[in-house]
Amino acid sequence: MKEQQNYELSFHLNPNLEEAKVQETKQALEKGITGRNGNVLFSREPEKIHLSYPVKNNDYAFFGYIQFTIENTEEALKELNDELKLNNDVLRYLVVKVPSAGQRREAVLKQVKARERNERRVKEKVVATPEQTKEMEKKLEDILGNL
Repeated sequence: MKEQQNYELSFHLNPNLEEAKVQETKQALEKGITGRNGNVLFSREPEKIHLSYPVKNNDYAFFGYIQFTIENTEEALKELNDELKLNNDVLRYLVVKVPSAGQRREAVLKQVKARERNERRVKEKVVATPEQTKEMEKKLEDILGNL
């Protein structure tokens, strides 16, 4: 059994759908995921929103999303993608990979280590003494004076 990957499916549905049809479409999307050995972790009920720009000549759409895990990722996602393309009630959709808790923890640890490295570098920077600063200024004046 392959390790399951976390994904999120965000979608816009046709704004002219009746509320019952919106729920039916969302359930069909969830069934499409579970039918491919996926597991729905969370889903947001589609809600009518005003779009920033028209999508297929619609200023409004029902927006919802489903977070899920799925096995046999490549094949299952291709089938899900094909199903979404053929669904006329779906105006637009996007499936993105969501990092697991372990992957998020690793990313945070990398950021913390990088920040600590940068702080050490700042502390280790050599700061010129006042005598060195005066000496550098004198050399700079000599160079500029010769131009």
